Amino acid sequence: MPRDHLRPEDQSEPANEAARERLDAELKRALWAQQASRSWAALTAAKKLQPNL
Repeated sequence: MPRDHLRPEDQSEPANEAARERLDAELKRALWAQQASRSWAALTAAKKLQPNL
């Protein structure tokens, strides 16, 4: 049975796409964590200004 002779660029394309998707997901998680941290800091600062909360 003959084998398909793919160029190295064609073979690496699915791997590159998977790596891009993983990087995108990691960047989204980092952005979410940054936003959550800022929100928590703002909430903490607001509570220190009003200790009766």
